[in-house]
Amino acid sequence: MPQQPDFIAYANTCIARMQGQGRYDAAHKLGVYLGRFVSYLGRGEMPFADIDAALMQGYQAWLAERKLGRNSVALFVRSLKRIYGMAVAEGVATDARPFEGLDVSYRVKMAKPRMAARDILRLRYLDLSGRHQSVAFARDLFLFSVLAHGMTAYEAFHLTEDNIKGGSLVYTRRATAEQVTVSWLPFMQQTVDRYARPATPYLFPAITTRDPLADWHQHNVALHNVNRNLKTIGGLLGLSFPLTMTVAQHSWQEAAAGLTLGSLV
Repeated sequence: MPQQPDFIAYANTCIARMQGQGRYDAAHKLGVYLGRFVSYLGRGEMPFADIDAALMQGYQAWLAERKLGRNSVALFVRSLKRIYGMAVAEGVATDARPFEGLDVSYRVKMAKPRMAARDILRLRYLDLSGRHQSVAFARDLFLFSVLAHGMTAYEAFHLTEDNIKGGSLVYTRRATAEQVTVSWLPFMQQTVDRYARPATPYLFPAITTRDPLADWHQHNVALHNVNRNLKTIGGLLGLSFPLTMTVAQHSWQEAAAGLTLGSLV
């Protein structure tokens, strides 16, 4: 009797395919989503023929019982739906419509936290003497992001001298492929000078490799450390929300509207 196609095995081939394409972040996330489903099943295999509406409804309820937010539950189930749809499209499985009737839509969250101009000024002049240099680096990277119109940590970590052209910083947003041009301010130059390291071709010292997978790992470790230190800083400032690099992406317009560049830098 021929072996039935297995959902878990197929999902793992999708993860390996993503890794082969250099999509390490997507592969990692899909692995996390799949791991949660395996935890629910209690085993590492699940024939496509056994995936039905009752199984998916039970999984959705199991996720909700673990105090996950509504969007998180939808994301975990939607990831399985995506894998299942790919398998059907490739002829690996026959569509038994196991997700029919399940609401896996994303609900828009409340406005994302952002810092007011006055708090960005407080951050700029916050006394961090006695703190580890990594705390000051997190603060300076956050301010650099604000001045660079909400540059992400990934974009900042991959800046080189080639991004500085004629007194301007020019870079491409990773998510939208939009080219951004901003003035290269003295504070920016002082920041990269302060943290420059000869072991890396980049302006910031987070990435020291040309290997794509190692690059991804180094970025994740560096971003984790920056966000951990930013949360400490947010506590010192008495902010009502966790301070992360994502907040910088949403705060630059507040700074532009409420500050002169001279007062910040």
